Order: sequence, then C-alpha cells, then structure tokens
Amino acid sequence: MNIRSFLAGLLGRGAEVRTRSALWDAAGGGNRLANWSAQPTAVNAWVDNPVLVRARAEGEYRNNPWARKIVDGIVTAAIGAGGVNPQFKDRAATQAWDAWATSCDAAGRLDWVALSYLVLQTVAVSGECFVRFAVNPDAPVPLALQVLGPEFLDTSRVDQDTYAGIRYEHGGVRRVGYWLFERHPNLVLTPYHSVFVPASECLHIFKPVMPGAERGVSWLAPVLLALRELQEYSEAALVRQKIASLFTGYVQTGDGSNPLNSTDAVPTLEPGSMCRLQPGEAVAFSEPPDAGPTYDPFVRSTLRKIGSGVNVPYEVLANDISTCTFASGRMALLEWRRHIEAVQHALMVPQFCTPVLERWMRLAVSLGVIPQPARARWIGPQIAMLDERHETLAVVQKIRAGLMSRAEAVSEIGWNVEDIDREIAADNQRADALGLTLDSDPRRTTLQGQEQQSGGQAQLDAGPSAQA
Repeated sequence: MNIRSFLAGLLGRGAEVRTRSALWDAAGGGNRLANWSAQPTAVNAWVDNPVLVRARAEGEYRNNPWARKIVDGIVTAAIGAGGVNPQFKDRAATQAWDAWATSCDAAGRLDWVALSYLVLQTVAVSGECFVRFAVNPDAPVPLALQVLGPEFLDTSRVDQDTYAGIRYEHGGVRRVGYWLFERHPNLVLTPYHSVFVPASECLHIFKPVMPGAERGVSWLAPVLLALRELQEYSEAALVRQKIASLFTGYVQTGDGSNPLNSTDAVPTLEPGSMCRLQPGEAVAFSEPPDAGPTYDPFVRSTLRKIGSGVNVPYEVLANDISTCTFASGRMALLEWRRHIEAVQHALMVPQFCTPVLERWMRLAVSLGVIPQPARARWIGPQIAMLDERHETLAVVQKIRAGLMSRAEAVSEIGWNVEDIDREIAADNQRADALGLTLDSDPRRTTLQGQEQQSGGQAQLDAGPSAQA
C-alpha cells in the first residue's frame, strides 16, 4: 500500500480528492502559492461589469497616453477611414445604403463610419455599448441609430425576470428588453427615470469574457494597473529630471555663519560665472538625481507586457520601431491583422452591422426604396504590410492560379469590382479618344514595359525572373 492509498483510507474520500487536485501545480499549496488567492465567482455576478473598473478605464483613456493609443489603435485599424461596409451585387441597394449611411445618426452629426468608430471605442473603453433604433422621418429609409454608453442601463431594475436592468424570458436565456435612462444619468438636475426598450429595438454590443456572460468588461481591465503604475513611474522620472535641472551652489563659511543673512553677501550667479569668496569659505554644488540607465529598458519591458495583454504590437503601442527588423515587423503586423479581423468579423459584424442591415433592409423593401432584399458581404479595411509590391504580386499569382477571383481581391481592399471595372473602362475610353499611349496601359505594354504584339488583354507577369 502506497502513501496515497493509506491517506485515502485513513482520511476518507475528501482526502483522496484533495490529493488528486495536488497533481496540478496550480492547485497546490505551500509557501510558494500562499499569496495566490482566487475565489470562484458566478459568470453574471454584478462584478462582471464593475463600475469602478469602468470608471478607471475611462479615466485612463482620458489622461493616459498609452491607454489612448491602445484604444485608438484598435479602433482605427478595425474601422479605418472607410469603415466596415456592406458590399451588394445589386446596384440599387448600394446607392440606397450609401445615401442612408451619410445621415444615419439620430443626433444628425455622424455618418456610418463615425458611428461605427464610436461604438467600437465605447466597447473597448467601457466594456459594452447600446445602440437604440430611432426614426428619421426625413430620410428615404426612416431609420436612425442612437449610441448609448453602459451608464444608460438602469441596473436598479430587478425583479423575478429582470436582472440588473435586463429583462429575460422565463428561464433566463433569451433577452426581452432593457431598462434605459431617457437622459444621461450623470447630468445635473436630471431625474433618474428609465423606460423599457424591447430587445428588438436595441442592440447590446460587447465581447463576452466567457460562455454565458451577459455584460462586457473594459478591454483595458487586464492592463489597467500596469498602465497606471507606468504613468506614475514616468511622471516621477520627469519630476526627478526637473529637480536635476536645479543645479545649485552652496557657500560654506569657516565659522559656520550664514552669509545669506547679510545684504548682498552672495551675488546672483550667471551662466558660466563664479563669485569670489572670503578667506575660509568654500563652495559645494548639489548632486541632483538622474533617471538612470534602467529607465528606458524598464519602460520598454512594461509596454511589451501591456501590449501582450491587449493584443497590440509593441511597435504600435510605443510608436517605436528602433529595434524592429523587416521579419519581426512583418510577423507583428500579421498577428495584428488577425486580431483586427477578429474584431471586425467576430464582434462588429454579427452584433452591430448585420442587425442594423437587416432592420434597414426590411424598411427599404417595405417602402419600395429597393425592389427586393439584397445579399451583402461585409468588407472592412485591411492592415497594409511592409512591402506592398510583394503582397500585390502574391494576389496576382493567386488570381492566375484560380485560387481567388478578381472580385474577391478587389473586395478585400474595400472596393466593388464593378465600380473598378467601370472606372478602368472609362479611363481607357478617355485615353483612346485623346490619343494617349501610356506605359501603364496593359492593353499596349507588358509589365516589363514592352509593346504588346496584339492590342488585346494585358499579359501579366509570367514568373519570378520577369517580376525582377
């Protein structure tokens, strides 16, 4: 009988379970793990969207430059200047959507791209965001969007089917609606009055931290403490350097008297000048502290840890490419691109873009703006690589090998292939009418600048030797 069997027989089943759990180092005990306290908690406990964490995250976003860079970097990469837009095969649907997207804000200030930017920014900083459907009677498709922060949720509303302002069907699985304040609850002299908004009239956008989560948490939560302490460390180093600039001289007398008590005992020192002293007096200078050689390595190391916690490359977070090579930069950008694509197509498209499009499509068809529902493909901006030439050549080779179509290649850069084809045809027609012969015209010259033998289609690159 071994020791484990003896303990199990002596102490009972509980001891056997505890002995089995000790097989995992992370479940063990002892002095090494004495300060590691972790308590299991319910996935939808109130602390899942803590007010204090949200307030600290919003404060750091306002005042901490690295927190601002994290959020703005993610939002700018995911939304960009063109936004995440639907691509229709139907020309009428495209024109109708473009007309509506310019005035989709309920407040009348923002367009579709700016609203998308605001939604993702709110989700990243505050953890979640509400988008309420409104009516715009002046638009051909009378749909407007109102973006609300998580503070608009009246969490005091609690009953048998309502938890923290969210009402569920019997069983607590599917949502029925939300209790939202009519005005911002932090406005002065604003009464705390909330109204019930059905779930069909409001979107709740957040990134679940685990299965079954009903609220979102700020994306800055894992690095908030590091961001705060790094900011304090940086400010302390700055103050230390200010002190270092106060280079001061002290007059020491032989009898210990203070020469500053007498009038004009110590004249004002100008840069590079010294004053003569009385016999027995000496001058001593201050030795102000220096930031030291460890400041820069420590900041770099901390920023790398923070970047790992929020999936942002160090080079993007710190705006520092001094130690970046082509290979390391490309690897960082590839990982960054995968993360941004996940934000676009695993968060923004299913929770925000698609529900808005479905609502807009129903209204547009019912009002006769478009004849029938049109299928759409969501296209977001892509992160450019370090060498666009080789990236483009790789796309050309995929098209020639039949691995992708021109339509797919064009859509990946955010354009519609039909629009591109029409523009190319118009350019060619205009050049022919004016008698222009350009070496960029593939109908007349090859990729190597040689004249085409027949004025047909362009000959694309045939191999690596020709590419060079």
